[in-house]
This record gives sequence, C-alpha cells and structure tokens, in this order.
Amino acid sequence: MIHRALARLIVLAHSVYVAFVVFGSLLVLRWPSLMFVHVAAVLWAAATLAFDLGCPLTPWEKTQWRLGGIEPYPEGFLQHHVLRTRFAAEHSRAIHAIAGLLVLALNVAFYSLVVLKR
Repeated sequence: MIHRALARLIVLAHSVYVAFVVFGSLLVLRWPSLMFVHVAAVLWAAATLAFDLGCPLTPWEKTQWRLGGIEPYPEGFLQHHVLRTRFAAEHSRAIHAIAGLLVLALNVAFYSLVVLKR
C-alpha cells in the first residue's frame, strides 16, 4: 500500500513540475525572483524532451507501482498522464522533440512579451 501511495505522490510531483514549466512564467510576473528557477526548469524540460533524455521521476514512479503490485504503463509520463495517448515507437522521438520545442517557444514568447512591456 505504501508503494502505491509513493507512486501517486511521484505522479503529483511530476504533474506539478509539468504545470510549473508550462505556466510558471505567470508566477514570475508576481514573484520575479522565481525567474531563474523557472528558466532552469524550462531548459531541463526542453532538453529532456528534445533529446529524449527521459525524466528520472518516471522510472522511480514505475518501480513504486511494481512494488505495489501494479504493472505500470509502458510509455512515458507525458504520453500516459498528459497527452493520454499512445504513439507508435517510431513517432515517440519526434513527438518529444516537438513538445520540447513548443515548451521552449511558449516560454521565450512569454518572456519576450514581459521584457518588451517593461
């Protein structure tokens, strides 16, 4: 039971991280000192997706599910929990690269607007 709870906790942490990467620039408007943490998170997410590095939280989550008696999903966190779809193996790399570039472009655009506004 503890392993299932840990797996769910990891899913929650991973989800909060994804939300922070996508929407954290809005928090930077309120707390500008958060910008360096957000930029680092965006760069890590973009690199992880663009270069298919994999996130260290996903194997940890899957291990906890296995220890809890549940067979984990075969795909990555993003496909399973966020996109809710399965891609053919030959498309997975391209989807990750596109997602990484979109995350980067979205945040560059937002930060550009913030800088131009000031």
